[in-house]
Amino acid sequence: MANQVIFSGAPSQACNLAAILKGSAVMAMIGAIHICASNSFPLQWHVLLAQAGAVLIGVGLPFAKTAFTRIVIDTARITWTQGILHRRVSILEVSRIQCVTSIHPWWQRPFGAGTIILTTNDATRPVRRLPGIRDADQVGRKLAEAVAMHQERGISANTYDPNAAGYSQAQSV
Repeated sequence: MANQVIFSGAPSQACNLAAILKGSAVMAMIGAIHICASNSFPLQWHVLLAQAGAVLIGVGLPFAKTAFTRIVIDTARITWTQGILHRRVSILEVSRIQCVTSIHPWWQRPFGAGTIILTTNDATRPVRRLPGIRDADQVGRKLAEAVAMHQERGISANTYDPNAAGYSQAQSV
C-alpha cells in the first residue's frame, strides 16, 4: 500500500497569537512606566526604542520559527523540517506513536486550528507537539487510524504469519 499524505504544510500562525497578546501587555506596561516617570525624569527615547525593539524581537521570533517550519504527515511517518539559519529534520515513524490527542486553545479555535499531542514510545522524546494544525480533529483522527493500522499489521504479522519477520512459534498457556 502506498503512503497517503494526511497533512502537508506549515503550522498556522494562529498558534502565535498568545505571543502577540503577551508582547502587547509588555509594551503597554513599558509605555505606562515611561509616562509615569516622565514627570520626574526626561523621556529617554533611546531607552524606550531599545525596550520596544526587544519586545518586537521576542514577538517576531515565534512567527519566524513557525514560518520556517514544514510538517508532512503521511500514513508511515511524520517529518518536521525546522530552522531559519540551521535546518533540522526530524522523523517519527507512525508505528512509534501510542496516543494521539488534539487540543484547541481558545486563541486558535476561531481560526480552525489546534495542537496535536503525540505520546510515543521514544525514550528521549516521549511527547511530541504539532502546534497550529488546521482541522486538528480531522488530522488527528486520520493519524490515529494510521497508527491503528500499523499496530494491527504489526500484531497480525508477528502472531499469525509464519513467513513474516519476527514470527515466533512460542505460545503462552
